[in-house]
Amino acid sequence: MHDQHSSKQDLAPGEHIDPVCGMTVEEGPDAITYEYNATKYYFCAPGCRRAFEKDPEKWLRDGPQGHM
Repeated sequence: MHDQHSSKQDLAPGEHIDPVCGMTVEEGPDAITYEYNATKYYFCAPGCRRAFEKDPEKWLRDGPQGHM
């Protein structure tokens, strides 16, 4: 299930915010993830992961920018 622009306090256990687009992403065997600085990030789609991989600090500094 993907919901756009959830806040961290609205998240259920096992849910994460995609740092690129802001969608809610659930953990699971098919989850798209990337580890950066010992933190696992979750993504709604490969394109969001690729954008994050190119410049993680930009996304962590500026926050989600809407769906790619």
